[in-house]
This record gives sequence, structure tokens and C-alpha cells, in this order.
Amino acid sequence: MFDSTHEVLLANTEAARVIHRKIRYHVYCLERRFENPARYPTGQEHDHWDSHAAPFIVRERATGAWVATLRLVLPEATRFPLETLRCLPPESPHSLQRHQFAEISRICVINSANPHTINHHLDQNFGPVSRHGESEILLGMIRAIVIYGLERDIEHCYLLVTEAFARLLRRLGVVLHRAGKAIEHRGLRTPYRVGLRENAAALSARSPAISQLFARRALAYQPFSALTGYRSGVPAGMLARPGTDTPTRPGAQYSRPGPGVWRLEMDPSKPGPGHWRGTGLNTRPG
Repeated sequence: MFDSTHEVLLANTEAARVIHRKIRYHVYCLERRFENPARYPTGQEHDHWDSHAAPFIVRERATGAWVATLRLVLPEATRFPLETLRCLPPESPHSLQRHQFAEISRICVINSANPHTINHHLDQNFGPVSRHGESEILLGMIRAIVIYGLERDIEHCYLLVTEAFARLLRRLGVVLHRAGKAIEHRGLRTPYRVGLRENAAALSARSPAISQLFARRALAYQPFSALTGYRSGVPAGMLARPGTDTPTRPGAQYSRPGPGVWRLEMDPSKPGPGHWRGTGLNTRPG
């Protein structure tokens, strides 16, 4: 399942945040045409919520390719993105318990077969996810958000999605509570509230495989900075804005894909932290 093929990293360095913003640009500006690519000459889509968000990036273990990303806008933000769209009722629960709320946004999964051929800002370290593989990628990212959020006393997340994407999430077993009125925003979209504890339980009850996925809490994510062999610096021209350090994981043991039979291989030509390779029997994550 997900842990044997992919890993989620918290983008807590500028090099990692560049990867996060590049995937956003590719998906939002080139694949979906939600944003004008001319606004982002460095090939990195960004906005002012990034300074109050925890970005995550997903990497394929076998190739080291970056394939997906999302961000969690944290309670410290003055307003959540969907609040600016006025789709929530004034008596929304976050108005009284804001510290327990966040917003999931910029969910991006690369679909282009060879993304670097249509995006000169990317190289071969970025790759696609097949249609049948999207569900596992989403489950891996959902687990990361659940674990990261609960570690910070965040109990609920808002989500503004199309009805088609809401159906996909429900098929996976995600429990969505409608939080406001549907609005026109890059198509018709509806705000939902997602309970993190509720969904950890609901998804775990969905199947033994998903239950085991959520039981492997240590593999939910790890900070990019915790891995050896990554490039800490990036060319000045690649920086969209300085940004603040992303909140990291407090008191959590850094994840390992399994006991003893995996090794971390670093390739200095790649911008990321290397990837895990199995070296013997029992190479599936425990």
C-alpha cells in the first residue's frame, strides 16, 4: 500500500517549499488552468496564506520523483481562504473555537505523463500519478493531515471542493459535513468540515489495509529537514518569497519505512532527501 511506494514529507525548508510551489504551479496553472502562469515567472504558484500554512510534498520511493502536494492553512491565519469567499454562515463553529480549526487547500496531484516536457521549470525529478493510484496518494496525504493536525490540537479542517471531488473522498470513506453554501469558484464548489478524529476512526474501519495505514503513525510524515543528503540551498531566482519556517513535528520520532532492511540512498543530482530501498526479506514497512 502507500507506505511501500510513497512517502509524505513536511516541507519545512525553503528547498522543500520550492518543490511544493512548483507542483502547485504545474497543476493549478498548466494542467487545470485555474491560475494565469504569467503571474508566476519562476514557475512557483504562491499566495499570502503560505506564511501561515504547513505544506506537504509526496515522493515516489522507487524513482524519487515528486508527485503531489497539499497545504494546511493553520489557525494563526487571520482568515481562512474560504472565509474570504463568504460561503460560511456567521455562526460557524470556528468563530468560537478557531484554534481547533484549519483549512486543507492546494491539493495537487500531477497527472501529466512527462511533466518536464510541458513545464520548463521542472526536471525529471517530478513525475505523474496514474489515475488508479490517486486514491492511495490521497489516503497518504489525509493520514499526514490527521496526524499533524491532532498533534497540534487541531480537531477540524475546512475543505472547499467540487462535488466530483467530494464524491471521490466519500468513496474513500472520508466523512464530510457540509459547512456552508455552494459558490462559484473555479466551478461550483461546496465548503465542508472534516473532523480529524472522526475520520481517523471512519477510515480505519473502512478496511484492514486502511486500518494498518493509520496504525503506522510514525510513517504519516517526516520533516524534510530531518533527512540527510538534501540540498538546503536553492538559487536566489527560484525563491518566490522568503516565507517563515514551517511548524515542525513536536516530539515525534522520525519515521522509518521499516525495521532494518531499508537503507536511504542519496543522489546528489536530485533536490530531495534520497529514497528508501529494501535490501532483503521483509522489505514491506512494518
